[in-house]
Amino acid sequence: MNLVLLLLLGAMWGSSYMFIKVTVADVPPFTLVAGRLLMAAVILWGILLARRQPVARSRSAWAAFAVMGLLNGAVPYVLITWGEQTISSGLAALLQATMPIFTVIMAHLLTEDEHIRPRRVLGIVAGFAGVLVLMLPDLRQGLRENIMGQMAIVVSSVSYAGATIFAKRVLRGHAPLMATTGQITTGALFTLPLSLVFERPFDLSPSPEALGSWLGLVLIGTVVAYVIYYGLLARTSATYTSTVTYIIPVNGLILGALVLGEPLTIVILASAVLILAGVLLVSK
Repeated sequence: MNLVLLLLLGAMWGSSYMFIKVTVADVPPFTLVAGRLLMAAVILWGILLARRQPVARSRSAWAAFAVMGLLNGAVPYVLITWGEQTISSGLAALLQATMPIFTVIMAHLLTEDEHIRPRRVLGIVAGFAGVLVLMLPDLRQGLRENIMGQMAIVVSSVSYAGATIFAKRVLRGHAPLMATTGQITTGALFTLPLSLVFERPFDLSPSPEALGSWLGLVLIGTVVAYVIYYGLLARTSATYTSTVTYIIPVNGLILGALVLGEPLTIVILASAVLILAGVLLVSK
């Protein structure tokens, strides 16, 4: 059962990139992310209150949620969405897989109890080699939009890594559902004003496909995925659950190819091998 949940979680988070790619064709980044977070927050608050779980009220708790809402929600969601305007969903999913590599580097630099061992150095080198293999053709051709899109995804991975380090230090003791609801809510508060000021969301007329993908992103890629994630954490361990990192990019690449007709080139496959090998090595 745990393996089924793990594979399901990987499929759900992997599908997020496909949903974003379809939605961002009609909905600009700030509005897409604000809508995603706002709808998810409403649903999560409903679940939290229906379960009668305690609501955090201290300023320190909400300050922590705000930092997580920024680093684990608003910033990476906007960067990924912006990046997918110019690169494929599969490519975005693959580049996002570098997050554990950046987590190891940041943990080494920012904490005293996590140091980079020789095997992890090899993993970091392999991971960055995979990113270089992916970007090199565009660098040679001077395709600036593609490069900027790819860099946006890489920076989103750095943001996620920072959130991981922060969460280990600050979020201990907070109920998982409350922590998730808090960070999704604050993330919505960060992005909603940007949408209203810069993108005139009430003038948009997204297609039925975009609306359906937007809703799928909220329900499947955000709400249900987080419920499964924390349920899996409770049933197994953080180490076991972290192996979803290997499943997400594979699902993202497959869905992008099968549903959206995105190409799977030799360069992309070679990069995938290097990046996933790097993730495997730094996870040991």
